[in-house]
Amino acid sequence: MVNFMKIYPSLWAAGLLSAILAFTALPAPAPAATSPTLFSMDAAGYQQRGGLVYLEVYLMVQRDGLTFVPADTGHQALLQITLNLHSPDTLLSSTTWEVVDRVDDLGEVTPRQKLPDIQPYNLPPGLYTVEGLVKDVHGDTTYRRTMDLELAAFSDSLLALSNIELATQLERSDQTNKFTKNGFLVLPNPQRLYGSAMPMLYYYMEIYNLQGTEGEFTVDRIIQDANRTEVKRLPQKQVPKVGGNVVEVDGFSVASLTTGTYYLVVEVHDPAADTAATEESKFFVYRPEDAGRLSDRQSGGDEESREILAYTDQEIEEAVDGIRFLLNDTQWRNLQGLNPDGKRQFLVRFWKEHDPNPTTAVNEFRQAFEQRKDVANSRYGVFDREGWKTDRGRVYVLYGEPDHIEYHTHDMETRAYEIWQYDSIEGGVIFAFVDRNNYGDYRLVHSTKNGELRRPDWYEIEASIRRK
Repeated sequence: MVNFMKIYPSLWAAGLLSAILAFTALPAPAPAATSPTLFSMDAAGYQQRGGLVYLEVYLMVQRDGLTFVPADTGHQALLQITLNLHSPDTLLSSTTWEVVDRVDDLGEVTPRQKLPDIQPYNLPPGLYTVEGLVKDVHGDTTYRRTMDLELAAFSDSLLALSNIELATQLERSDQTNKFTKNGFLVLPNPQRLYGSAMPMLYYYMEIYNLQGTEGEFTVDRIIQDANRTEVKRLPQKQVPKVGGNVVEVDGFSVASLTTGTYYLVVEVHDPAADTAATEESKFFVYRPEDAGRLSDRQSGGDEESREILAYTDQEIEEAVDGIRFLLNDTQWRNLQGLNPDGKRQFLVRFWKEHDPNPTTAVNEFRQAFEQRKDVANSRYGVFDREGWKTDRGRVYVLYGEPDHIEYHTHDMETRAYEIWQYDSIEGGVIFAFVDRNNYGDYRLVHSTKNGELRRPDWYEIEASIRRK
Protein backbone atom coordinates (compact mmCIF):
# COMPACT_ATOMS: atom_id res chain seq x y z
CA MET A 1 0.00 0.00 0.00
CA VAL A 2 1.38 3.41 -1.00
CA ASN A 3 0.93 6.46 1.19
CA PHE A 4 1.06 9.26 -1.37
CA MET A 5 1.86 11.89 1.22
CA LYS A 6 4.69 9.79 2.59
CA ILE A 7 6.30 8.95 -0.74
CA TYR A 8 6.23 12.50 -2.13
CA PRO A 9 6.30 14.84 0.89
CA SER A 10 8.62 17.36 -0.74
CA LEU A 11 6.39 17.67 -3.79
CA TRP A 12 3.35 18.30 -1.62
CA ALA A 13 5.15 20.71 0.67
CA ALA A 14 6.37 22.65 -2.33
CA GLY A 15 2.82 23.01 -3.56
CA LEU A 16 3.55 21.13 -6.79
CA LEU A 17 0.90 18.48 -6.37
CA SER A 18 -1.80 20.90 -5.34
CA ALA A 19 -0.94 22.98 -8.39
CA ILE A 20 -1.70 20.05 -10.68
CA LEU A 21 -3.44 18.51 -8.33
CA ALA A 22 -35.39 12.90 -17.24
CA PHE A 23 -35.48 9.49 -16.01
CA THR A 24 -38.39 7.98 -14.09
CA ALA A 25 -36.30 7.60 -10.97
CA LEU A 26 -32.65 7.70 -10.08
CA PRO A 27 -31.39 4.14 -9.65
CA ALA A 28 -29.05 3.11 -6.88
CA PRO A 29 -25.39 3.28 -7.95
CA ALA A 30 -23.94 0.03 -9.20
CA PRO A 31 -21.60 -1.60 -6.71
CA ALA A 32 -18.81 -1.67 -9.27
CA ALA A 33 -19.50 1.14 -11.71
CA THR A 34 -17.27 1.82 -14.68
CA SER A 35 -16.83 5.37 -15.91
CA PRO A 36 -13.82 7.39 -17.10
CA THR A 37 -14.53 10.64 -15.32
CA LEU A 38 -12.37 10.28 -12.19
CA PHE A 39 -9.01 9.97 -13.91
CA SER A 40 -7.10 10.66 -17.11
CA MET A 41 -4.54 8.44 -18.80
CA ASP A 42 -1.80 9.10 -21.35
CA ALA A 43 1.51 7.60 -22.45
CA ALA A 44 4.87 8.44 -24.03
CA GLY A 45 7.54 6.22 -25.55
CA TYR A 46 11.32 6.66 -25.38
CA GLN A 47 14.29 4.86 -26.92
CA GLN A 48 15.63 1.92 -24.92
CA ARG A 49 18.59 -0.40 -25.42
CA GLY A 50 18.18 -3.57 -27.43
CA GLY A 51 15.60 -2.16 -29.80
CA LEU A 52 13.01 -1.85 -27.05
CA VAL A 53 10.71 1.07 -26.31
CA TYR A 54 10.63 2.47 -22.78
CA LEU A 55 6.94 3.26 -22.30
CA GLU A 56 5.61 5.43 -19.50
CA VAL A 57 1.88 5.28 -18.79
CA TYR A 58 0.66 8.39 -16.97
CA LEU A 59 -2.35 8.60 -14.68
CA MET A 60 -3.92 11.65 -13.08
CA VAL A 61 -6.75 11.27 -10.54
CA GLN A 62 -9.20 14.05 -9.74
CA ARG A 63 -8.72 14.48 -5.99
CA ASP A 64 -12.11 16.01 -5.21
CA GLY A 65 -13.81 13.01 -6.82
CA LEU A 66 -12.51 10.63 -4.15
CA THR A 67 -14.45 9.38 -1.14
CA PHE A 68 -12.74 10.45 2.09
CA VAL A 69 -13.62 8.73 5.36
CA PRO A 70 -12.64 9.64 8.94
CA ALA A 71 -9.23 8.31 10.00
CA ASP A 72 -7.28 8.37 13.27
CA THR A 73 -6.26 11.88 12.30
CA GLY A 74 -8.21 13.78 9.66
CA HIS A 75 -9.65 11.91 6.69
CA GLN A 76 -8.29 9.54 4.10
CA ALA A 77 -9.16 8.16 0.67
CA LEU A 78 -7.95 4.82 -0.64
CA LEU A 79 -7.30 4.11 -4.31
CA GLN A 80 -6.65 0.74 -5.90
CA ILE A 81 -5.04 1.19 -9.32
CA THR A 82 -4.72 -1.60 -11.88
CA LEU A 83 -3.05 -1.40 -15.27
CA ASN A 84 -3.61 -4.28 -17.68
CA LEU A 85 -1.31 -4.39 -20.71
CA HIS A 86 -2.61 -6.31 -23.73
CA SER A 87 -1.13 -7.26 -27.06
CA PRO A 88 -3.78 -7.79 -29.77
CA ASP A 89 -4.61 -11.28 -28.46
CA THR A 90 -2.86 -11.69 -25.09
CA LEU A 91 -2.88 -10.18 -21.61
CA LEU A 92 0.84 -9.45 -21.13
CA SER A 93 0.81 -8.08 -17.60
CA SER A 94 -1.47 -6.90 -14.83
CA THR A 95 -0.12 -4.56 -12.16
CA THR A 96 -2.08 -3.41 -9.10
CA TRP A 97 -1.08 -1.02 -6.35
CA GLU A 98 -2.80 1.09 -3.71
CA VAL A 99 -2.52 4.77 -2.90
CA VAL A 100 -3.59 6.37 0.37
CA ASP A 101 -4.40 10.08 0.30
CA ARG A 102 -4.73 11.80 3.68
CA VAL A 103 -5.98 15.27 4.59
CA ASP A 104 -6.36 17.00 7.94
CA ASP A 105 -9.52 18.79 6.84
CA LEU A 106 -11.85 18.12 3.90
CA GLY A 107 -11.77 21.83 3.11
CA GLU A 108 -8.23 21.30 1.85
CA VAL A 109 -9.51 19.27 -1.11
CA THR A 110 -10.25 21.42 -4.17
CA PRO A 111 -11.23 20.68 -7.81
CA ARG A 112 -7.83 21.82 -9.08
CA GLN A 113 -5.88 19.19 -7.16
CA LYS A 114 -4.78 16.11 -9.08
CA LEU A 115 -2.88 13.00 -8.00
CA PRO A 116 -0.36 11.92 -10.67
CA ASP A 117 1.20 8.49 -11.08
CA ILE A 118 3.40 6.62 -13.56
CA GLN A 119 3.85 2.99 -14.55
CA PRO A 120 6.85 2.09 -16.78
CA TYR A 121 7.26 -0.78 -19.25
CA ASN A 122 10.05 -2.02 -21.53
CA LEU A 123 8.40 -3.35 -24.68
CA PRO A 124 9.27 -4.39 -28.22
CA PRO A 125 7.71 -2.25 -30.96
CA GLY A 126 4.15 -3.27 -31.77
CA LEU A 127 0.46 -2.74 -31.07
CA TYR A 128 -0.77 -2.63 -27.49
CA THR A 129 -3.84 -1.74 -25.45
CA VAL A 130 -3.57 -0.37 -21.93
CA GLU A 131 -6.59 -0.77 -19.67
CA GLY A 132 -6.61 1.44 -16.59
CA LEU A 133 -8.86 0.70 -13.62
CA VAL A 134 -9.01 3.08 -10.66
CA LYS A 135 -11.14 1.95 -7.74
CA ASP A 136 -12.29 4.47 -5.17
CA VAL A 137 -12.31 1.88 -2.39
CA HIS A 138 -14.39 3.80 0.15
CA GLY A 139 -16.86 4.82 -2.56
CA ASP A 140 -16.94 1.24 -3.90
CA THR A 141 -16.77 2.56 -7.45
CA THR A 142 -14.39 1.55 -10.23
CA TYR A 143 -13.48 3.87 -13.11
CA ARG A 144 -12.09 2.54 -16.39
CA ARG A 145 -10.19 3.86 -19.38
CA THR A 146 -8.54 2.14 -22.32
CA MET A 147 -5.83 3.41 -24.62
CA ASP A 148 -4.58 1.89 -27.90
CA LEU A 149 -0.88 2.37 -28.62
CA GLU A 150 1.33 1.76 -31.63
CA LEU A 151 4.96 1.69 -30.51
CA ALA A 152 7.32 2.33 -33.42
CA ALA A 153 10.96 1.27 -33.45
CA PHE A 154 13.58 3.98 -32.96
CA SER A 155 16.42 4.20 -35.46
CA ASP A 156 19.91 3.47 -34.14
CA SER A 157 21.54 5.91 -36.56
CA LEU A 158 19.08 8.41 -38.00
CA LEU A 159 17.80 11.49 -36.20
CA ALA A 160 14.77 10.50 -34.12
CA LEU A 161 12.48 12.00 -31.48
CA SER A 162 10.63 10.48 -28.55
CA ASN A 163 7.00 11.21 -27.91
CA ILE A 164 6.23 14.50 -26.16
CA GLU A 165 5.22 14.31 -22.51
CA LEU A 166 2.98 17.24 -21.60
CA ALA A 167 3.41 18.39 -18.02
CA THR A 168 1.95 20.63 -15.38
CA GLN A 169 5.28 21.24 -13.68
CA LEU A 170 8.86 20.93 -14.88
CA GLU A 171 12.05 21.92 -13.09
CA ARG A 172 15.60 20.74 -12.52
CA SER A 173 15.91 18.31 -9.65
CA ASP A 174 18.57 16.16 -8.01
CA GLN A 175 15.91 13.91 -6.48
CA THR A 176 15.31 10.36 -7.66
CA ASN A 177 11.69 9.22 -7.86
CA LYS A 178 9.22 8.07 -10.48
CA PHE A 179 8.65 11.66 -11.66
CA THR A 180 12.31 12.49 -12.36
CA LYS A 181 14.34 11.65 -15.44
CA ASN A 182 17.62 13.01 -16.75
CA GLY A 183 17.82 15.60 -13.98
CA PHE A 184 14.29 16.99 -14.36
CA LEU A 185 11.19 16.69 -12.24
CA VAL A 186 8.31 16.23 -14.68
CA LEU A 187 4.74 16.04 -13.38
CA PRO A 188 2.63 14.66 -16.24
CA ASN A 189 -0.64 16.09 -17.48
CA PRO A 190 -2.52 13.14 -19.01
CA GLN A 191 -5.63 15.30 -19.37
CA ARG A 192 -3.65 17.65 -21.67
CA LEU A 193 -5.89 20.51 -20.54
CA TYR A 194 -4.53 24.04 -20.04
CA GLY A 195 -6.01 27.52 -19.87
CA SER A 196 -6.97 30.07 -17.24
CA ALA A 197 -6.53 27.60 -14.38
CA MET A 198 -3.21 26.33 -15.77
CA PRO A 199 -1.71 28.95 -18.11
CA MET A 200 1.75 27.38 -18.55
CA LEU A 201 2.27 24.32 -20.74
CA TYR A 202 5.48 22.41 -20.06
CA TYR A 203 6.87 19.57 -22.14
CA TYR A 204 9.62 16.96 -22.01
CA MET A 205 11.03 14.96 -24.93
CA GLU A 206 14.27 13.31 -26.02
CA ILE A 207 16.33 13.71 -29.20
CA TYR A 208 18.40 10.79 -30.51
CA ASN A 209 21.31 10.33 -32.94
CA LEU A 210 22.58 13.87 -33.42
CA GLN A 211 25.73 13.74 -35.55
CA GLY A 212 29.03 14.99 -34.13
CA THR A 213 29.73 16.91 -30.95
CA GLU A 214 30.42 20.33 -32.44
CA GLY A 215 28.11 22.99 -33.78
CA GLU A 216 24.44 23.47 -33.06
CA PHE A 217 21.08 21.98 -33.88
CA THR A 218 17.81 23.91 -34.09
CA VAL A 219 14.43 23.34 -32.49
CA ASP A 220 11.28 24.95 -33.90
CA ARG A 221 7.97 24.88 -32.00
CA ILE A 222 4.74 25.61 -33.86
CA ILE A 223 1.24 25.79 -32.39
CA GLN A 224 -1.53 24.74 -34.77
CA ASP A 225 -5.27 24.92 -34.22
CA ALA A 226 -7.74 22.09 -34.84
CA ASN A 227 -7.72 22.91 -38.58
CA ARG A 228 -3.92 22.63 -38.67
CA THR A 229 -3.53 26.36 -39.19
CA GLU A 230 -0.45 27.88 -37.57
CA VAL A 231 -1.58 30.24 -34.82
CA LYS A 232 1.67 30.77 -32.97
CA ARG A 233 5.37 30.13 -33.49
CA LEU A 234 7.70 30.11 -30.51
CA PRO A 235 11.22 31.54 -30.84
CA GLN A 236 13.61 29.16 -32.57
CA LYS A 237 16.12 27.50 -30.25
CA GLN A 238 19.73 27.10 -31.42
CA VAL A 239 21.24 24.52 -29.10
CA PRO A 240 24.96 23.65 -28.79
CA LYS A 241 25.59 19.93 -29.18
CA VAL A 242 26.72 18.11 -26.04
CA GLY A 243 26.21 14.55 -27.26
CA GLY A 244 24.30 12.33 -29.63
CA ASN A 245 21.27 11.97 -27.36
CA VAL A 246 19.89 15.00 -25.53
CA VAL A 247 16.81 16.19 -23.67
CA GLU A 248 14.52 18.93 -24.98
CA VAL A 249 12.44 20.63 -22.27
CA ASP A 250 10.64 23.95 -22.18
CA GLY A 251 7.41 25.71 -21.31
CA PHE A 252 5.26 28.46 -22.76
CA SER A 253 2.15 30.44 -21.90
CA VAL A 254 -1.19 29.56 -23.48
CA ALA A 255 -2.75 32.86 -22.36
CA SER A 256 -3.18 34.07 -25.94
CA LEU A 257 -4.93 30.87 -27.08
CA THR A 258 -8.72 30.76 -26.98
CA THR A 259 -10.78 27.73 -25.97
CA GLY A 260 -10.24 24.84 -28.38
CA THR A 261 -8.02 22.02 -29.59
CA TYR A 262 -4.39 22.62 -30.52
CA TYR A 263 -1.25 20.78 -31.59
CA LEU A 264 2.29 21.39 -30.37
CA VAL A 265 4.57 20.54 -33.30
CA VAL A 266 8.30 20.22 -32.57
CA GLU A 267 10.76 20.18 -35.50
CA VAL A 268 14.43 19.37 -34.90
CA HIS A 269 17.05 20.02 -37.60
CA ASP A 270 20.63 18.73 -37.48
CA PRO A 271 22.73 20.72 -40.00
CA ALA A 272 25.69 18.35 -39.66
CA ALA A 273 23.71 15.51 -41.23
CA ASP A 274 21.20 17.73 -43.02
CA THR A 275 18.37 15.75 -41.44
CA ALA A 276 15.19 16.74 -39.67
CA ALA A 277 12.59 15.01 -37.49
CA THR A 278 9.15 16.08 -36.31
CA GLU A 279 6.96 15.08 -33.37
CA GLU A 280 3.64 16.51 -32.21
CA SER A 281 1.19 16.34 -29.33
CA LYS A 282 -2.43 17.42 -29.10
CA PHE A 283 -3.56 19.60 -26.20
CA PHE A 284 -6.66 21.51 -25.17
CA VAL A 285 -7.29 25.02 -23.89
CA TYR A 286 -10.26 26.10 -21.82
CA ARG A 287 -10.90 29.70 -20.73
CA PRO A 288 -14.16 30.72 -19.03
CA GLU A 289 -13.73 34.21 -20.47
CA ASP A 290 -14.40 32.74 -23.93
CA ALA A 291 -17.98 32.00 -22.90
CA GLY A 292 -19.15 35.01 -24.92
CA ARG A 293 -18.28 33.11 -28.08
CA LEU A 294 -20.91 30.54 -27.12
CA SER A 295 -24.31 30.72 -25.57
CA ASP A 296 -24.44 30.53 -21.80
CA ARG A 297 -25.72 26.95 -22.09
CA GLN A 298 -22.64 25.97 -24.13
CA SER A 299 -19.99 27.86 -22.25
CA GLY A 300 -18.57 24.95 -20.30
CA GLY A 301 -17.98 26.90 -17.13
CA ASP A 302 -18.17 23.80 -14.95
CA GLU A 303 -16.16 20.66 -14.37
CA GLU A 304 -18.43 18.55 -16.56
CA SER A 305 -17.87 20.80 -19.55
CA ARG A 306 -14.13 21.04 -18.97
CA GLU A 307 -13.99 17.26 -18.86
CA ILE A 308 -15.80 16.96 -22.20
CA LEU A 309 -13.68 19.63 -23.88
CA ALA A 310 -10.56 17.70 -22.83
CA TYR A 311 -11.71 14.40 -24.38
CA THR A 312 -9.30 12.91 -26.90
CA ASP A 313 -10.66 12.15 -30.37
CA GLN A 314 -11.13 8.51 -29.38
CA GLU A 315 -12.90 9.46 -26.15
CA ILE A 316 -15.27 11.90 -27.86
CA GLU A 317 -16.24 9.20 -30.37
CA GLU A 318 -16.97 6.79 -27.52
CA ALA A 319 -18.93 9.46 -25.63
CA VAL A 320 -21.00 10.33 -28.71
CA ASP A 321 -21.67 6.66 -29.39
CA GLY A 322 -22.82 6.38 -25.78
CA ILE A 323 -25.79 8.71 -26.32
CA ARG A 324 -26.87 7.25 -29.68
CA PHE A 325 -30.25 6.01 -28.47
CA LEU A 326 -31.03 9.36 -26.81
CA LEU A 327 -31.03 11.05 -30.24
CA ASN A 328 -33.44 10.93 -33.15
CA ASP A 329 -32.20 10.00 -36.63
CA THR A 330 -31.82 13.61 -37.77
CA GLN A 331 -29.79 14.58 -34.71
CA TRP A 332 -27.59 11.53 -35.16
CA ARG A 333 -26.91 12.27 -38.85
CA ASN A 334 -26.06 15.90 -38.06
CA LEU A 335 -23.78 14.83 -35.23
CA GLN A 336 -21.92 12.37 -37.46
CA GLY A 337 -21.10 15.22 -39.84
CA LEU A 338 -19.21 17.19 -37.17
CA ASN A 339 -15.45 17.15 -36.62
CA PRO A 340 -14.13 16.17 -33.14
CA ASP A 341 -14.28 19.77 -31.87
CA GLY A 342 -17.84 20.10 -33.10
CA LYS A 343 -18.76 16.88 -31.32
CA ARG A 344 -17.24 18.16 -28.07
CA GLN A 345 -19.33 21.33 -28.29
CA PHE A 346 -22.42 19.29 -29.15
CA LEU A 347 -21.91 17.06 -26.12
CA VAL A 348 -21.42 20.06 -23.82
CA ARG A 349 -24.64 21.55 -25.19
CA PHE A 350 -26.52 18.25 -25.00
CA TRP A 351 -25.81 17.63 -21.32
CA LYS A 352 -26.50 21.28 -20.44
CA GLU A 353 -29.89 21.11 -22.13
CA HIS A 354 -30.72 17.90 -20.25
CA ASP A 355 -29.65 19.16 -16.83
CA PRO A 356 -32.87 19.26 -14.75
CA ASN A 357 -31.32 21.54 -12.11
CA PRO A 358 -28.45 23.73 -13.41
CA THR A 359 -28.04 25.31 -9.96
CA THR A 360 -26.49 22.12 -8.58
CA ALA A 361 -22.93 20.93 -9.15
CA VAL A 362 -24.16 17.59 -10.50
CA ASN A 363 -26.10 16.96 -13.70
CA GLU A 364 -28.69 14.58 -12.29
CA PHE A 365 -29.84 13.41 -15.72
CA ARG A 366 -26.35 12.48 -16.84
CA GLN A 367 -25.58 10.90 -13.47
CA ALA A 368 -28.65 8.67 -13.73
CA PHE A 369 -27.81 7.84 -17.34
CA GLU A 370 -24.24 6.82 -16.48
CA GLN A 371 -25.38 4.84 -13.44
CA ARG A 372 -27.87 2.92 -15.54
CA LYS A 373 -25.19 2.18 -18.13
CA ASP A 374 -22.97 0.85 -15.36
CA VAL A 375 -25.75 -1.42 -14.09
CA ALA A 376 -26.47 -2.59 -17.65
CA ASN A 377 -22.78 -3.40 -18.16
CA SER A 378 -22.66 -5.46 -14.98
CA ARG A 379 -25.84 -7.42 -15.83
CA TYR A 380 -26.26 -7.74 -19.57
CA GLY A 381 -22.85 -7.91 -21.24
CA VAL A 382 -22.54 -10.63 -23.89
CA PHE A 383 -19.14 -11.84 -25.11
CA ASP A 384 -17.18 -8.68 -25.98
CA ARG A 385 -20.27 -6.44 -26.22
CA GLU A 386 -20.86 -4.05 -23.35
CA GLY A 387 -24.14 -4.53 -21.53
CA TRP A 388 -25.59 -1.13 -22.38
CA LYS A 389 -25.22 -1.94 -26.09
CA THR A 390 -27.45 -5.03 -25.83
CA ASP A 391 -31.23 -4.88 -26.25
CA ARG A 392 -31.94 -5.46 -22.56
CA GLY A 393 -29.25 -2.93 -21.64
CA ARG A 394 -30.71 -0.28 -23.93
CA VAL A 395 -34.20 -0.75 -22.50
CA TYR A 396 -32.84 -0.65 -18.95
CA VAL A 397 -30.90 2.57 -19.59
CA LEU A 398 -33.85 4.29 -21.25
CA TYR A 399 -36.66 3.18 -18.94
CA GLY A 400 -35.02 2.06 -15.71
CA GLU A 401 -35.72 -0.94 -13.50
CA PRO A 402 -38.82 -2.90 -14.60
CA ASP A 403 -41.64 -3.23 -12.09
CA HIS A 404 -41.82 -6.93 -12.80
CA ILE A 405 -39.86 -9.51 -14.84
CA GLU A 406 -41.12 -12.91 -15.95
CA TYR A 407 -38.23 -15.33 -16.42
CA HIS A 408 -38.73 -18.33 -18.71
CA THR A 409 -35.36 -20.01 -18.88
CA HIS A 410 -36.15 -23.71 -18.50
CA ASP A 411 -39.40 -24.18 -20.42
CA MET A 412 -39.06 -27.34 -22.53
CA GLU A 413 -41.36 -26.00 -25.25
CA THR A 414 -39.71 -22.61 -25.76
CA ARG A 415 -36.46 -20.80 -26.12
CA ALA A 416 -35.39 -18.84 -23.06
CA TYR A 417 -37.24 -15.55 -22.88
CA GLU A 418 -38.04 -12.69 -20.50
CA ILE A 419 -40.97 -10.30 -20.29
CA TRP A 420 -40.32 -6.95 -18.63
CA GLN A 421 -43.28 -4.96 -17.35
CA TYR A 422 -43.36 -1.21 -16.63
CA ASP A 423 -46.54 -0.14 -14.84
CA SER A 424 -45.99 3.64 -14.90
CA ILE A 425 -45.16 4.09 -18.60
CA GLU A 426 -48.12 4.83 -20.92
CA GLY A 427 -50.49 3.10 -18.53
CA GLY A 428 -48.43 -0.08 -18.53
CA VAL A 429 -46.15 -1.56 -21.20
CA ILE A 430 -44.14 -4.73 -21.72
CA PHE A 431 -40.89 -5.68 -23.45
CA ALA A 432 -40.30 -9.27 -24.60
CA PHE A 433 -36.76 -10.58 -25.11
CA VAL A 434 -35.80 -13.98 -26.57
CA ASP A 435 -32.46 -15.80 -26.39
CA ARG A 436 -32.52 -17.00 -29.99
CA ASN A 437 -29.22 -18.93 -29.98
CA ASN A 438 -29.01 -20.02 -26.35
CA TYR A 439 -25.92 -17.82 -25.82
CA GLY A 440 -27.48 -15.44 -23.32
CA ASP A 441 -27.93 -12.75 -25.97
CA TYR A 442 -31.56 -11.78 -25.42
CA ARG A 443 -33.01 -9.83 -28.36
CA LEU A 444 -36.01 -7.52 -28.19
CA VAL A 445 -38.80 -9.15 -30.23
CA HIS A 446 -41.88 -7.21 -29.11
CA SER A 447 -43.03 -4.26 -27.02
CA THR A 448 -46.27 -2.41 -26.41
CA LYS A 449 -44.35 0.83 -25.84
CA ASN A 450 -44.98 3.46 -28.51
CA GLY A 451 -41.99 3.78 -30.82
CA GLU A 452 -40.57 0.34 -29.98
CA LEU A 453 -40.65 -2.86 -32.06
CA ARG A 454 -44.18 -4.30 -32.07
CA ARG A 455 -44.80 -7.93 -33.07
CA PRO A 456 -47.94 -9.37 -31.42
CA ASP A 457 -47.15 -12.84 -32.81
CA TRP A 458 -43.68 -12.85 -31.27
CA TYR A 459 -44.32 -15.88 -29.07
CA GLU A 460 -45.21 -18.21 -31.95
CA ILE A 461 -42.46 -16.92 -34.23
CA GLU A 462 -39.61 -16.30 -31.81
CA ALA A 463 -40.12 -18.14 -28.53
CA SER A 464 -41.96 -21.34 -29.36
CA ILE A 465 -39.83 -24.28 -30.45
CA ARG A 466 -41.57 -25.82 -33.41
CA ARG A 467 -41.58 -29.60 -33.34
CA LYS A 468 -42.18 -31.83 -36.30
